[in-house]
Amino acid sequence: MDGVKRNIDVAMGRAKADLVLKNANFINVFTESIDRGDIAIVGETIVGIGEYTGDAEIDCNGLYVTPGFIDAHVHMESSMIMPQQFGEVVIKKGVTTIIADPHEMANIDGMDGIRFMLKNSKETPIDIFFMLPSCVPATKIEDSGYTLNAEDLEELINDNRVLGLGEVMDVSAVVNSDENILKKIDMAKHKHIDGHCPDISQRELNAYLSCGIRTDHECTNIVEAAHKVSKGMYVMLREGSAARNLKDILPAVNNRNFGRFLFCTDDRHIDDLLEIGSIDNCIRVSIKQGLSPIKAFIMASHNAAKCYGLVDRGAIAPGYKADLVLFEDLKGLNIKKIIKNGKVYSELQDKKYFNLKINSSMHMDFINSDIFKVQSRVEHINVIKLIPNSLQTKVVKKKIENEFGYIKRTMEKDILKIAVIERHHNTGKHFVAFIEGLGLKHCSIAQTIAHDSHNVIVVGDNDKDMEVAVNTLVTSGGGIVMVCEGKVIAQLNLPIGGIMTFETPYIVAENLKRLSRIARNFGVRDEYDPFITLSFMALPVIPEVKITSRGLFHYNKHEFIELMSDNEENKK
Repeated sequence: MDGVKRNIDVAMGRAKADLVLKNANFINVFTESIDRGDIAIVGETIVGIGEYTGDAEIDCNGLYVTPGFIDAHVHMESSMIMPQQFGEVVIKKGVTTIIADPHEMANIDGMDGIRFMLKNSKETPIDIFFMLPSCVPATKIEDSGYTLNAEDLEELINDNRVLGLGEVMDVSAVVNSDENILKKIDMAKHKHIDGHCPDISQRELNAYLSCGIRTDHECTNIVEAAHKVSKGMYVMLREGSAARNLKDILPAVNNRNFGRFLFCTDDRHIDDLLEIGSIDNCIRVSIKQGLSPIKAFIMASHNAAKCYGLVDRGAIAPGYKADLVLFEDLKGLNIKKIIKNGKVYSELQDKKYFNLKINSSMHMDFINSDIFKVQSRVEHINVIKLIPNSLQTKVVKKKIENEFGYIKRTMEKDILKIAVIERHHNTGKHFVAFIEGLGLKHCSIAQTIAHDSHNVIVVGDNDKDMEVAVNTLVTSGGGIVMVCEGKVIAQLNLPIGGIMTFETPYIVAENLKRLSRIARNFGVRDEYDPFITLSFMALPVIPEVKITSRGLFHYNKHEFIELMSDNEENKK
C-alpha cells in the first residue's frame, strides 16, 4: 500500500521521483509516434510522463528512449556460455528480457538440464523467461540423451518464469494426433505454445493452429509469412548466426499487420553477439531495409510483450516496468545507457564465474576410422546439398566411383563425408553420408553441437582425420575439434554438456573466431558459418534432408531415404 501511495504522490507531483529522464524523446508504442517529456521512475516502475523532478536526473537532450528489447525466441546454449554470462552480454545490446527455450540442455541432460538453466539464469541482470521444450527428442527417429514426456514437464509448467510450451517442431506428430505431443499441448493450454512449422500445408496449418499454437520463426518467404499472420499467428523475423530470414520476410510487414511481427535470434554464437549484436542488430537491419524506425522499435518490444502476455513491459507509460534503452541516432541505434528495473545498468567489475561440479556427457567408446567406410555397388548416391545462408538443404544425386565394394570417391569436387555418432548411451549407432557445398579441404571438423540431440557430428575428406577428431572429443568431454594430417590443429572445449563452457564470453569469442579463421583457411566458404552450419545438418525437422545416427531423413516425405540413389530409372 505504501508503495502504491508513493507512486501516486510522485505521479501527482507531490514528491520527487527516484529517477527522472529529463527532456526525453521517447517511442510511444501506442500512437506510433515520438513524444517528448520527462519520464518519472519510482523503484522499478514508470509513474509519470510530463514535467518531473527526481533524486537523480539524466538529461536526455539529443537522445531517444525506447522500451527495452525482448528476444522472443532464443536458445542461450548456442552462445556456448552460461545463462548468467549471456545476460551480461545482451543487456549491453539493449535486451532486457528474453524468452528462452532450453531444449539443447534438455536433450543432453533431461529435466536436470532444464533446472540448471533455470537456476543459473537467476543470476543475470535481465529477465529470462522459459518455454518448456516440447520435443525432446525433436522427433521419434532421433537418439537424444533423454526423452521428456508431459508428466516430466508438468513439474515446471506452473513455475512463474515458465511462460508455456516451447517450439512444437514435430508437425507430423501433431497433425496425426500423436498422443504424447497432444498431452504436452493439453498440459500447456492455459499458457503460451510456440510453433515451428516450415513448409506446412494449408490444412496442416489449420490443424496445427487449432491446438492453440501461436508463433512461428521458420518462415522463408513473404507469402508464407503473410499467410500465417492472416491465420492469427505471430511471425518472428530471425537473425541468428546461420539462419537469417529477416530480409526475406520483412516485405510482408505492412501498416495493417505489423503488430503480428516480432524479432528473435534463435541460435547466435557469442562472437556475433559481441560484435554484431542481438535484437539491436535486427532493428538496424530492418531500418536499413526500409522499415519505419518506430515500427522496428515497437516490434522489438511491445509486440513481443503482447505475444507472450508480459503486460508489465514493452511500453513507456505509467504503470510499466522501467526497462529502457537510451540511444543516439534513430536509424543507427547508438546505445548510450540501459535502464533495467529503474536503475542505470553498469557492468560489475571483477565478476567471477565459478566452475560447477559436472560429469562428462561423452558416453561413448573410442572409434576406428573403419566406421567411415561405405559399402557400395551402385553408381549414384543421395547427397546433402547446402543452401547459402539457410538451414534448409536439398537432396541431390551424385555419381560415385567404387573400389573393392566400397565408395572410393565422388566424381565431383566439394563433396565430403559427414557422419553422426550416438554419444549418450554408448549404443554404437552411427551413419555416414555425404555433403556438398561447404568447401572444406584437407581437414576434418568434429563437434558435439548437433541440434537437437547433440550427438557427435563430423565432416571431412580423410577417414583418419575424422577418427582423430571424434576421439579427441571423447577425451576432452565435448566441444569443437579440427584435425589435419592426423594432428589436432584447433580445439574449443565445451565441458558443460558438450555445448557450453565456464570461460568468459570474450575468451570464448576469441577462440571461436580463431577456429573460424582456420576453417576459412581450409576452404570453408564465406556464406557458411562452419560450426553452426554443421550443427544443423543433424536436425531432421528442417527441410529437405538431414543426417541422424540412424540415417538420412527426408523432411517432406517424413521418412528415411537410402544413401544409395540408384532407383529403377537409373537401372534402365
